[in-house]
Amino acid sequence: MTKRAWPLIALLLLLVSCVPQVVRPQPPDIELLEFRLLRLDPFAGSADFDLRLRLTNPNAVALLVLDSTLTAELAGAGFALTLGAVDLPAGGSRETVARLRVPVVEGARSLGVLVSGQPTRFRLTGEVRVAVGPVTVPLGPLTFIDRNVQVSLNFQLPTLRLVDLRLEGGSLRVGLEVFNPNPIGFSLEGPVRVLIGGSRVAEVSLSMRLPPGARERSDAAVRLSGFPGLGSVQVQADLKARIPGIWERDVRQVLEGVLR
Repeated sequence: MTKRAWPLIALLLLLVSCVPQVVRPQPPDIELLEFRLLRLDPFAGSADFDLRLRLTNPNAVALLVLDSTLTAELAGAGFALTLGAVDLPAGGSRETVARLRVPVVEGARSLGVLVSGQPTRFRLTGEVRVAVGPVTVPLGPLTFIDRNVQVSLNFQLPTLRLVDLRLEGGSLRVGLEVFNPNPIGFSLEGPVRVLIGGSRVAEVSLSMRLPPGARERSDAAVRLSGFPGLGSVQVQADLKARIPGIWERDVRQVLEGVLR
């Protein structure tokens, strides 16, 4: 190496030392404030949850958290969760809401535990992306949340209403309207029996799909198994509301009607 090269090398080293270095900030703390079931629709194939989060900036400078994809684990099964951009003041906090969508098939075990009301382990892991000047810096992988969550379903029985009960030749036509007031959808299946004067004269096998908040109608014509004499008319529903592999409840109701 010639003596002429040494000044050039020294100049390059000086220039490199003058390049500003990116200071790696501390990752934000993330606290789960609320875990809420919005909707579980087995017919659409997914369940949606809202997660209310509080992000706290431990740094002495403002921190811009960019859109980041994290992994939300429920009962050991992982699902993608997008954390939207949040601008955190120095040493300050902000609240935000993230939407978690759980596929019904892949998340059957997790959903079954949740809708039963049992505590379920929830973990939020991965990398968050933050902006440091013009540079995007990934922070992680880290475990931001590790705690139990619980869903209070407060299941309400579907409302059954007899909207049609009449004779047509040798058959009995039975029309039922069913309203599902719950945030979860389910299949409603089982026998519906018609009694006149205490004697069973007909039986219908009901099978309905009831999405969350839906109002559906079922009509069936069945042959009479006895002569409908005089007396009060009752419709007895002995049904099961179920999401196969996830959840099940008995639905039993007795309706009064008038034969036309």
